[in-house]
Amino acid sequence: MPMLVVPGRSQAISGFRLQTLIEKFPFPAGAIAQMQAHYAHFVDFAPAYTDIAQVHAAALSEHTPAVGEALLPTTPENVWAIIATLLRAPGESGAPQAAIQLVSDDQDPDSEEKELTAKERELWVLPRRGTISPWSSKATDIFGLCGLGNIVQRVERGVVYRITFADDFAIPQFRLSEHKQIINAGSDRMTEAL
Repeated sequence: MPMLVVPGRSQAISGFRLQTLIEKFPFPAGAIAQMQAHYAHFVDFAPAYTDIAQVHAAALSEHTPAVGEALLPTTPENVWAIIATLLRAPGESGAPQAAIQLVSDDQDPDSEEKELTAKERELWVLPRRGTISPWSSKATDIFGLCGLGNIVQRVERGVVYRITFADDFAIPQFRLSEHKQIINAGSDRMTEAL
């Protein structure tokens, strides 16, 4: 079953926490020129819902129905309007722009071609497979109360770190998500996975 990946629009963690994280990474001082962190939301649709591709198309077209019209999830456009209202608060800013993706169960969201420069890498921190975070439980309840109970099975949230390395630093050739010190610094191994 495909899942909709909706990037958040605001920074996930403060600048102070980002600086602390940079200091924990196994790179020399000054190797990381910049790091940003934003939320990514994962919307898992109910197996019986068949208009997932149309919801994705509405998301890409940035369709915005009238407020009164969007209160009922009667069309894929209205379903997207409710999802967007719940996950993307107005006025949020500060996160890098990222595309809304539709991924299948056997595909990682970060396996898509990204618009990254040669000096950038992304690190996705997600809840461990098989667990349901407290955020997910509450968000899924809210989606149900907003009329999406038969459409959305589960909503989850992760953090995407975009790391920009300094120009004079040789980029590591290993995957960041496979380096033990990065795993320890960038995630809580009891509840999260890279």
